[in-house]
Parts: sequence; C-alpha cells; structure tokens
Amino acid sequence: MEILYLGPEGTFTDMAARRYFGGCDEHEFHPRPDIGELAREVDENDGLWGVIPIENSLEGSVNLTLDLLAHEIDVKIGAEMNLRINHYLIGKNDQNPAEIRRIISHPQALAQCRQNLNRIISGEFETESTSSTAAAVSELKKRDNRTAAIGTRRAAENNDLEILVEQLQDNISNWTRFILIGPEDRPDFGHDETIKTSLISIPVEDRPGILYEILEEFAVRELNLTKIESRPTRQELGEYLFFIDFEGSRYKEEADRAIAGVEEKSSHLKILGSYPVYENNYGKIETPLCEKTGGK
Repeated sequence: MEILYLGPEGTFTDMAARRYFGGCDEHEFHPRPDIGELAREVDENDGLWGVIPIENSLEGSVNLTLDLLAHEIDVKIGAEMNLRINHYLIGKNDQNPAEIRRIISHPQALAQCRQNLNRIISGEFETESTSSTAAAVSELKKRDNRTAAIGTRRAAENNDLEILVEQLQDNISNWTRFILIGPEDRPDFGHDETIKTSLISIPVEDRPGILYEILEEFAVRELNLTKIESRPTRQELGEYLFFIDFEGSRYKEEADRAIAGVEEKSSHLKILGSYPVYENNYGKIETPLCEKTGGK
C-alpha cells in the first residue's frame, strides 16, 4: 500500500499520514514536493492514497487544495484528521536559546512563533524562510550554534538534533485539518468516529435567495453544517461554487434527500465523499483503514 504525503520527511503532513495508517502492518510512505503533484498522481493511479492539508485554525483554508478538488482532480475523501500543531525550537547540543541570532523555518511557522521568540531570545535576531519546517531542520545541521530552526519533534529526531523549547507557538489553539484522498470514500465506517460528508455545489442560477434555498435543504432535515465556503468557478467574474460539509453519511435517508434537493438547485454537484473524522491528537490510530485501502 502506497501513501503519498506533502514532504519532506518530518513535516506535519508526514506525521498525519503515519497516524492515518497507524494500524497497518505493510505500508510505504512517499513524500512529494507540492500538493498539486501529489493530488494529480493520486488521481491518475487507483492504487494510491494521499494525505494533504485542507484547513488551519489560524490561517484558514488551503485554497490550492480546494481548487484542486473543485477543478482538477476526481478523487474521494476517505478520512479526516484534526492534528494539533506544536512548534519546537530545535538546535544542537548545549545551545543556549538566548544567544541565538538567526531562526530558520517555513514562513507560516515563523509568523506563528514570533511573540515567543522575542521573549526567549535576548537581543535582535534574523529570520530565514525555507520551503518547509522539515527542510529548515535538515539545513540546521550545516549551520553554527547561533542558528536554530522551528520544526516538528519528528524532524528533530530524524536529524539527531535537540529540542530547545517545546510548544513555541504563540497560540496553543493551532490545529490543521488533513484529508486522505484516494479512489473511494468510506460512508459505511462502523465505529464511533463522527461521519462527515463533503460536496461542491454550483447554484443553478445567480438570483436572490438561491444560497438560502440550498442551505434550507439541510436545515429542514436537522443536518448540522460544519462548513460552507465559496471559491470562484473560474468561468465568469463574480460566479462562485460552494464547498459544503455536514455531519452524517450520505447514505442516510435524510442526508440523501438533502443532497437530492441541493442537486435540483445546482447546475453542477460533486460529492467528495462521506468519511470518518479523527480527533486523535498524538496517539496511534488503530482502525480498519488499511483493509479499506488494500493494506494488511
């Protein structure tokens, strides 16, 4: 079983991918340099699965992921995991954080840790951007003791480096939502995890009340919406499609009726799938996911 993830090794996506498949005996993890390449490869190969980020609690949606799902690839969502993002200040043995003068990491990580960096480091320091937090930690091995990196615990362990400061992020309520994409969804998963359904709707016409009418299909059936977001249709200026997430499997009677009602009010409807949502933080996830994806 092959699982692609947004690399390099040691990224948060790598961590999420390995937790999706924590109960598998046989698996192969392969990093890809960008979301687009990963998604297209999964789309073109039925035996592949991929893990990509779709939303962060501080930064919002990953628009590239949304646009790929809407316009470029034909895959299903097989699972979702909400992973707490903990940043670590990483350095070498006996390195004093107060004496650091340069911090390297992904721009998002640098921004999310700025206040605590100012508190921990004595004096002025410079920042340097890298393509990922994992790349920053790998680069750190070539630098002197006045340089540190922001990255994951896994990246530090992979590079035999030290954790200088734990939970460096300014806001502890930092979560990223990752999705598993592949050839099928999992609407019949029988455990206690929350089941969610995602779809994309382009309203049949641009007129007052059309969005209200679409949302009404869920409200009258007491189906809880967990997200609604618009993106351009890429056809006409001012035309939008809507990503809609709601709790429940699409094969439940009320959900099926709601989707049928939305389809009547849409010029295009794309069902991304029904799937379990894992709220697990850092523990190992033991699920039949491997069996669903061809593993053992």
